[in-house]
Amino acid sequence: MFLNYSICPLQQPLLHVVLDRPRIAANIASIVRLCAGVGAALHVCGPLVFETMDKTRWRAGLDYFAGARIHFHLNADRCLEVLGKQPWIVEVGSSQTLWDAQLQLSDVVVLGPETGNAVPHLVSRWPNRVLTLPQTEAVRCLNLAQCAAVVCFEAMRQNLKSV
Repeated sequence: MFLNYSICPLQQPLLHVVLDRPRIAANIASIVRLCAGVGAALHVCGPLVFETMDKTRWRAGLDYFAGARIHFHLNADRCLEVLGKQPWIVEVGSSQTLWDAQLQLSDVVVLGPETGNAVPHLVSRWPNRVLTLPQTEAVRCLNLAQCAAVVCFEAMRQNLKSV
């Protein structure tokens, strides 16, 4: 039996997913689709280093851009200033896992770029809010869109009681 949880009617988003300097347009498009599907807000923080008008790179988002809560910011610092909340920061190698976090409705979660980690001063500013997704040593890291999906669905799992 398939259970359909409708998150979209919420006035506040499930999460604020913050992408810090993403490099692959297709990942952003996949995360747009994910956020539209779970009722999360997406914040894309620059600088962006790809051509944003290339429609073929955005195909994974299909027609979900119109229904998504998507915001563009000059950088992660400005985004976090606007949101005004302490973020959770997802990094490879932290001793605290996503399962250790108590994710609240409308929490802020920062995911670093595909090519590295989130801005180091964010990690040093909130060292007790750095999380990792457990994985084997067979890979260096997971795909950015996969990480976003794991985080969003864990937030959904933790908050279904309050939705």
